[in-house]
Amino acid sequence: MTNDGNPKAQAPDNDDLKKELDGIGKALIVSVAWSYAEALERTKRAEKKQETAPESQPESQPES
Repeated sequence: MTNDGNPKAQAPDNDDLKKELDGIGKALIVSVAWSYAEALERTKRAEKKQETAPESQPESQPES
C-alpha cells in the first residue's frame, strides 16, 4: 500500500508560516522606522538646545 497523502495538506502550514514571517518582517520594519524617527527627533531637540546655549555662554565668559 502506498501513501497517496494529500500534497495540499502541507500548503496551509506553509501559507501560515509565510503570513507569519511577513507579519514579523513588517513589524520589524515599523519598529526600526519608529526608532529612527525617535532618534532623529532627539537629535533635533539637542541641536536646538545647543543653538540656544551659545547665546547665553558669551555673557558668562570674560572678554579678552
